[in-house]
Amino acid sequence: MKITYWRTAMLLGALALMTSCENDDDDDNNDLFNSADVSALQNAAQSGSWRITRFVDDGEDVTSAFDGFVFTFNANGTVTSDNGANSFNGTWQIELDDDDDIDDTDDLEFVITFSTSNDDFDDLTEDWDVLEFSDTRIRLADDDADDLLTFERS
Repeated sequence: MKITYWRTAMLLGALALMTSCENDDDDDNNDLFNSADVSALQNAAQSGSWRITRFVDDGEDVTSAFDGFVFTFNANGTVTSDNGANSFNGTWQIELDDDDDIDDTDDLEFVITFSTSNDDFDDLTEDWDVLEFSDTRIRLADDDADDLLTFERS
């Protein structure tokens, strides 16, 4: 009987301890990305020039439409793309999107905007979710993951 009493007491104590721990959903330590990642991606993007090595638009590989184009992400928030014969200008920014109610992580977004009548460059205009990035590669996807975009350093 003594053993049962102590087992029950220990079990109740453990249960009380587990239920008293607070789960703070707003804790920034659980975020996938943070403000340091914003700075790191901005610095990487601004360092040198980039080319598109993969662009899937609505399930169709359209990478070849960007053959020869070099992208430069400038510190003033502008982006230029040039292939020697054609040049297109736009804007870009990196931001954290914490409006997602589905999970507790902040999404890192690479926002690209081209204002042009060129359909290929118009398709780049998107609030891209950052899948991963390094100093030499940036992988992006749209919200539905129907579109995939990869930049690699030239």
